[in-house]
Amino acid sequence: MLPRRTAGKVLAAVLLAAVLPLAACGSRLPERDFAGPPATAPGATGGSAPPPLTVGIVTSVSSVLGTEAFSGPLYGAQAFFRALDAAGGLGGRQVKVVTCDDSGSGSGNQACVHKLIDQDHVLALVATSALDYAGAPYVSAKGVPDIGGEPIGTAYDRYPHLYQIYGSSEPRDGRAVGWNGTQYATTEVYRYFAQKLGLHSAAVVGYNQADSARYAAQLVQGLKAEGYRVLTETVDFALPNFAAVAAQLKAHGTQLLLDAMDTRGNVALCQAMASAGVAVAAKVTNVQNWTARAGSDYQAVPGCLDALWATADSRSYEDVRYPTVAAFRAAMKRYFPSREGQLSQWEVEGWAAAQWFADAAGSCGAQVDRACLDRYLQRPEPYDAHGLLIPTGFTPKPAPTGPQRACLDVARWQGGADGGWVTQVADMDTDCFQVPALPYRS
Repeated sequence: MLPRRTAGKVLAAVLLAAVLPLAACGSRLPERDFAGPPATAPGATGGSAPPPLTVGIVTSVSSVLGTEAFSGPLYGAQAFFRALDAAGGLGGRQVKVVTCDDSGSGSGNQACVHKLIDQDHVLALVATSALDYAGAPYVSAKGVPDIGGEPIGTAYDRYPHLYQIYGSSEPRDGRAVGWNGTQYATTEVYRYFAQKLGLHSAAVVGYNQADSARYAAQLVQGLKAEGYRVLTETVDFALPNFAAVAAQLKAHGTQLLLDAMDTRGNVALCQAMASAGVAVAAKVTNVQNWTARAGSDYQAVPGCLDALWATADSRSYEDVRYPTVAAFRAAMKRYFPSREGQLSQWEVEGWAAAQWFADAAGSCGAQVDRACLDRYLQRPEPYDAHGLLIPTGFTPKPAPTGPQRACLDVARWQGGADGGWVTQVADMDTDCFQVPALPYRS
């Protein structure tokens, strides 16, 4: 499977550029939210209980982007492990979770990685969501499986023993990113809106900032490959003229709107569109923005909120008709009740990452070690985290040529500011297309 979700990498970089001039220091979560269950004191069980399995979670919680930007996987994974321990653990063994906030910096990430591996002796890392994964080479060199991480940077496209949540068929030999520096993005998102909604006119809006421009160019490439008539608009990062962009969108007859901007820029664009009387059929965002906060983010611009769509490779956290999603929601309500109005797709992906670890460890029998975890992660059978992920895996393949089968989940925000995400496909496992894989370089 191609690692298609590059939007999170670029969005993180764009968001970072947006807030760095503010010199924000970030705020920390309560310690009770950033800690696993207390470890059992030696001898407390009279020596009858087997030792716990220790896992680490590295998260950029107190980064300049704020406590919500990267913390979703942390909550989801912790909820899974607490529910697992409450049900008796893995073969009677509890899972001890050690967390580390790297503050979103490379030096902080390296410090976290060394602490977890050298001092806490973790068996594996789970649900990593790090803005600057500078410690990735050390994790790989030590042979520590990093299971179900969010691919914010390119580390998961390069190093062995690192297993991103969406799977990968790249070599990951520690040398080059992707296939000798080239990666590929498939076009199923654009194909979906062309076939399902009949859209053929699209616009991409980005900043005159390097990361934003690169991602915008990738969006334009994919849209053109799917036959869209594409308008490209670039605004000044410091002084964006969104009124001029809105006028161009209107003249172009834009139906599908995509962007390479932060939430602040999107809301300002939507305000300009409302003033100019511009409406689009679909304003599409990515998995990192698939959150319950969308209602409050866009409440001042109901026109854009009503047109807001999101896509992902994972089952919607709203889809409680699926037992695994229902279990996730129940555990979140039990262990993190204050998160009910802040849930996100990254949280359910954090749960899926923890499930992946649990299934890998469960395959090892009495001898749970890193080599066994690696064998499970590298097996040829696709993995779906009990229905939470589109089946994926880590079997290396040659660089893609010709059409690729790509599936996706799709949701639309409905119900105004107090609404939520409503799934738009019958089943993400069958909402699939044969689409081209387009090359790009990071």
